[in-house]
Amino acid sequence: MNKYSDKVGEAKRRLGIVGHSAGLTRAIEVALLIAPTDVSVLVTGESGVGKEAFPQLIHQNSIRKHGPYVAVNCGAIPEGTIDSELFGHKKGSFTDAVTERRGYFEVADGGTIFLDEVGELPMATQARLLRVLESGEFMKVGSSEVQRTDIRVVAAT
Repeated sequence: MNKYSDKVGEAKRRLGIVGHSAGLTRAIEVALLIAPTDVSVLVTGESGVGKEAFPQLIHQNSIRKHGPYVAVNCGAIPEGTIDSELFGHKKGSFTDAVTERRGYFEVADGGTIFLDEVGELPMATQARLLRVLESGEFMKVGSSEVQRTDIRVVAAT
């Protein structure tokens, strides 16, 4: 038994993870090891293997655990609205923008955002995401004002 075996068992119970393979155990150990850090994380794996459990595990064991946890399925949001959903928009910035809207990066400030199917994002949105990753800065759709967010990004593809 290693020093993480109790923590691995507790994490599996809390998140409903079923399985006992060495690969699964090692993946949970790595998630627990990086959770206290503040690095961005990319979770990879075949479709249907339960990748969505790892961002929750990381968030629940991080210094951001008392902050918001926002999960976004990037593949389910239409290309025409993805920037508004992620970054928010100003009132009047497009036809249906009758009020100002906070985006997921603003809502998740102080916590963790999980971007599932991040590879499905349009290239222009990926460029805006890179700016958030590098500097914590973004602009709402229709705004020239730079906003800051303090988030941890966990992505899956």
